[in-house]
Amino acid sequence: MITICAGFDLAAETPAVLSGTITHVRDGDTFEVGGIPVRLAALDCPENKTVAGKSVTAYAEQFEGLNTVCQLTGAMIYERVVGYCTIDGVDYGTIMMRDTSCKLWKKFDVFKRYEVKE
Repeated sequence: MITICAGFDLAAETPAVLSGTITHVRDGDTFEVGGIPVRLAALDCPENKTVAGKSVTAYAEQFEGLNTVCQLTGAMIYERVVGYCTIDGVDYGTIMMRDTSCKLWKKFDVFKRYEVKE
């Protein structure tokens, strides 16, 4: 089951939330939730056509079948919604940047989730 809550309202800055089961991992920074493709915000992973990309995708596949909650940014890219997702309350981007060769794409950290606090 997937759930989409609230519409994205730029004035109120209230993002929509997409929650459900990860049904397919496309690569390190894109998975599907109930068939809806989600591009992970601010995450830059190697492409699947590379050895590093295949490794990252293989790592990400462990999350298939798990529940996720994605806070959508309101953006769409290549027919994918963009969002920050958690799995069991842990930020997916943080997991991937910590455990794989994925990196922060600071320019696309629109909610400033990964901003270094000084």
